Amino acid sequence: MNKFAFAGAGVALAFAVGLGPVMAAGTAAPDAAPQSVHRPMIPYYNPDGTLRRFRGTVTTASWSGYAVTAAAPYSSNTATWQVPDVAYDGGKTPYGYEYVLNWAGIGGDGDATLIQLGTESWVSTAGAKYFAVWYELYPAVSQGVALTVKAGDIVTASLLCTANCTPSQAQTWQLTFTNNTTGAVWTQSFQYQSSMASAEWITEPPYYNGYLPLADYQQVTFDPVAANGANPNLSLSANGLIMIGSWGQTSNPSAPVNGDTFSTCWGAGTLTPCTAGSFTTPPPTVTASLTANPASISPGQSSTLTWSSTNATTCTGNNFTASGISGSTTVYPSVTTSYGVTCTDAGGDPATAMATVTVTSSTGGHRKKH
Repeated sequence: MNKFAFAGAGVALAFAVGLGPVMAAGTAAPDAAPQSVHRPMIPYYNPDGTLRRFRGTVTTASWSGYAVTAAAPYSSNTATWQVPDVAYDGGKTPYGYEYVLNWAGIGGDGDATLIQLGTESWVSTAGAKYFAVWYELYPAVSQGVALTVKAGDIVTASLLCTANCTPSQAQTWQLTFTNNTTGAVWTQSFQYQSSMASAEWITEPPYYNGYLPLADYQQVTFDPVAANGANPNLSLSANGLIMIGSWGQTSNPSAPVNGDTFSTCWGAGTLTPCTAGSFTTPPPTVTASLTANPASISPGQSSTLTWSSTNATTCTGNNFTASGISGSTTVYPSVTTSYGVTCTDAGGDPATAMATVTVTSSTGGHRKKH
């Protein structure tokens, strides 16, 4: 038993299960990954009904990070973080995967409304990794966002109330997600009635028939965060949240820096000492190219395929053999054929390029003389 595991959460909330997130480009959806949801905060309580704390910081079943309430109502929340890489920690998992969510949200601290925008990283017991972007308007199911992210990307989530911004009515919320590393942006507006009572920046596992195992994400840094367009002046004792999970993993926040920057750190069985970090330099993007010369031939002729890559460690050919991360080879297709090369970096991130050699057919030869 996890030495920090506490019996029973004090609040029972309804949940829904729905669509899973959109996979990163070129990534197959894992068949066994459950369609998870992301719930409001469920703190642990003492027998007398007070919040259970560890060294002065509130402990919860899933949330780790910070949540603020002093400046409610909250009409905006922004956060920038670096998508964490993940590893399987070797522990038990009911579906063959471990997961970590990172998100910015409004509501959910003490109430059953919650609007969220974030990323999810998960890993199979065999080491296959997946990354996605999602949003959720609780209790509706989470929805995937068709925007690619990978480990090391620096991203920004923004939630902004644009109309009817009072808790007594349904508001209009504009959600914007930016991958600062690639420049890709997604934005969409929704109708949702939020309590507007809290703003939070959270690392947690998802929920599906119970909270799922938290993947080993090492450390993730939020830098900066803002609520109502201002520095939230975070305090570990006043706003900090520690996750003590039912599968033995923990996640705890660092003390904040300048009131708007902090990290959370993964642990197994005990809390990992956590100090606010900084963004690391993302690995360079792997690229691949493939050309065919000539691109159009007659039957019996040849074409030269030439491939090259940057930041790759291996390249594999489709319909031809690629030897090394660059090179050329001669092909003799009898029919029009598409060729491909996929190059991967040391972390397994792929890039693919295609080229087609068109084989023209004879049109009947010379006209017979009479």
